[in-house]
Amino acid sequence: MELRVHDLLRISSVKDLQGDFTEAEWLLKAVTRAPFVVVRRAPFTDGLIPAGIRGENRNQRLAAAVLSTGIKEVITPEQISAEMGWRTRSHIRKSRLFEPLETLHKIFKSYQILWGPVGSVGFELASKADTVTETSDLDIVMRTPEVLPVCTAKDIVKRISELPVKLDVQMETPNGSVALEEYARGGSKLLLRTVHGPKLVEDPWEPV
Repeated sequence: MELRVHDLLRISSVKDLQGDFTEAEWLLKAVTRAPFVVVRRAPFTDGLIPAGIRGENRNQRLAAAVLSTGIKEVITPEQISAEMGWRTRSHIRKSRLFEPLETLHKIFKSYQILWGPVGSVGFELASKADTVTETSDLDIVMRTPEVLPVCTAKDIVKRISELPVKLDVQMETPNGSVALEEYARGGSKLLLRTVHGPKLVEDPWEPV
């Protein structure tokens, strides 16, 4: 089973999780309501997948690990965007994020780039639990296994800058992620988020 950062994992119960939960009295309620965790950016160890857990409130976030044997389903961001579930989920259709999602779908399709919503939007569309709020931003991941021309990045940034919501778009390369906006500026050094921590690089596709 190949898992990548931002993939959402459906689990059976909190028994599938490992970590220090002494300060997370909200955990049981959150996992019962929406039994999903997200793969986080950290090294994988034998039989354990680094995972992030989210509760109903913004301050309810927890880093943990999930037993690989406890994973019942994997939902990827690009799977979420391909299904366009925001069109049928009334809670999101009524939100200010609906039209931007429609526009993003058209933009990335025109460049033939795989993408998907992560954060609260991705979580809601995977779990079917109301997660998006009036203050939610749009967090987006682009799958860029091969070098993306800077001119293309600039064009995408220009088009998405016209959307009426705050966006955080991350380009996922084989080595980690870099912010689309930062890459589009064409600077000599870029901040690459890797499983071993952030690194300054010139080329995010070059092995580090």
